[in-house]
Formats: sequence, C-alpha cells, structure tokens
Amino acid sequence: MKTSKTTLMLSMLIILALFGGALIYFTMEYLSAVTQGDVSPTPATIDQIGLIFLIVTMMAGFPAVGMGAYVMYIGSRIKATRQWPPAGMGFQSQSPLMLGARSNLVGFSTMGLGGILAITGLLLPLLGWRMMNIFGV
Repeated sequence: MKTSKTTLMLSMLIILALFGGALIYFTMEYLSAVTQGDVSPTPATIDQIGLIFLIVTMMAGFPAVGMGAYVMYIGSRIKATRQWPPAGMGFQSQSPLMLGARSNLVGFSTMGLGGILAITGLLLPLLGWRMMNIFGV
C-alpha cells in the first residue's frame, strides 16, 4: 500500500514538532537546574553549557551540508545531460526545456550554490566554537 505525499509530509511535520518541543522542554529544564539564582556557575557548568552550544550549532549546520551535496548533485546532472530540467529527475513532460550552453551555465551555477551551502554548513559549527571562545563560555 502506497502512502500519499501529504500524509508523509504531515507525519514528518508532527514528528519534528514533537522533537522540537521535547528539545526545548529539556533544554529549559537543564538550564533552570544549572542556574540556581545567586549561585555562581562553576567551571564544569560553563564547560557543559559551551559543549551544548557547540552541539546545537553542529546540529544546525550539518543538514545544510546534506542539502548542499544534493544541490551539487542536481547541478552535475544538469551539466551532464546539458538540459534543464535534467532527464530522469521526475519533472513533468510539459515543462519547457533549456538546452546547450545556457543549461551548462545553470548547471555550473547550481553546483556553485550547492558548494556554498555545504561550506556554510561546515563553517557554522566552527563559528559557534569561535563565539564560544570569544564570550568565555
């Protein structure tokens, strides 16, 4: 039995919302347990908060690497087939084609944008680590 795309997308949205809500809840519980009013934070607590900050930036950045790789794949398909939309990518047959040098330019620019997205996803955790060191967390 095939599931429809709408049902799949709705279930993914609900699951992601539940995980996001659980992440926010547990983060707030952890932070309220760590910061107890007038008590100054210990170096171990500061290291834990810095590690959590680094993990969150890694979790935010690494999906961008996957998206960038996919966009680069689409760009390579455009360049290899020398047409937009590339053959075998599941576009409608009535969509207008772009052929030749113009599609090659689209392929190169798509690959470049995918590379920029992947590099940005890799640099986000490094930026988070640098900010963590600057602010002394």
